[in-house]
Amino acid sequence: MTWPRCLMLYELFTIPQLGTMSTSTPTPIFGCASVGFNFITKESVEELLSTVKNNGIKRIDTAGRYPPTSPGASECLLGEAGATDLGFQIDTKVLVLATAAGSLSAENIAQSVQRSFDRLRIQQINTLYCHMPDPETPLLEQAKALNEQYEQGRFKQLGVSNFSVPMMKEFFDICTEHNFVKPSVYQGQYNLLRRGDEQELIPFLRANGCAYVAFSPLGGGFLTGRCTAGIIENTRFAGDNPMSRAVRAWYDKPQMHGTIKKLEELLTGSEISMPEAALRWLFHHSMLREPDSVLLGASKAQQIETNMRQIAKGPLPDAIVVGLGSLWADVEGCAP
Repeated sequence: MTWPRCLMLYELFTIPQLGTMSTSTPTPIFGCASVGFNFITKESVEELLSTVKNNGIKRIDTAGRYPPTSPGASECLLGEAGATDLGFQIDTKVLVLATAAGSLSAENIAQSVQRSFDRLRIQQINTLYCHMPDPETPLLEQAKALNEQYEQGRFKQLGVSNFSVPMMKEFFDICTEHNFVKPSVYQGQYNLLRRGDEQELIPFLRANGCAYVAFSPLGGGFLTGRCTAGIIENTRFAGDNPMSRAVRAWYDKPQMHGTIKKLEELLTGSEISMPEAALRWLFHHSMLREPDSVLLGASKAQQIETNMRQIAKGPLPDAIVVGLGSLWADVEGCAP
């Protein structure tokens, strides 16, 4: 392996009805967690970005932590491949390593932003995310430090990820009281088997002018059915994958596997694959709409073309939509 040299208020919504498509669908964003892991050379990333661009995707998402096996490699390779010169908007996240404690201190935020500038070869980040909650640094200090970066013009919009609803409410209250920049984007895990955010979080975001960006639309690959079939080689469920422990804890459960079998039965004879059904549901039948977005990752460039082609097919048949909607009740109690 050759590593890169530089490493050192929306209105409230309703779910679209059967046989219809929401008036506006979420926007695809390319998720770059695999850059630096599956794509490890400048040339492979250049080819990847060319495919992403040719499929109409204009925004990419990375993080100081990506990939977990070599934090910073994703940003560095994107910079070497000239992602901004290709016209991409780039979102990234404040660096978090072994523990999130202290990750959102003023010092760490400033250092992380500067590292992202150097690696990505940019002077402004589109969306700067808090990758996960920092249990050590007071929220007021976090909000103040982020606002200072915003006032310096170092990012266009503030995003948060993995924050609980109570934490979001407190964060917004602090920003309102002190006239700090408020989050306008929230990134959370949302798919057919992970819909808990529909109950309280998404309505809160809508009421506060905050878009939702869904990651893990295929449940880390679980919604391909391969794990249930016992085929885990070269997947995130394989023991040598850095995400294995997390995705197994989320999805490798009897109830989840039982639901995958139900999904397989539902799609029998339809000529619609499990991942296609999951993607089309998320884009055309879920609570997401413009200006929400969905992160689409890939371990191979051709997966981008396949996913975009499937999404473009539009809404699913009514009978399948009904069946997909019923799956959540089976796994709600054990969902991540």
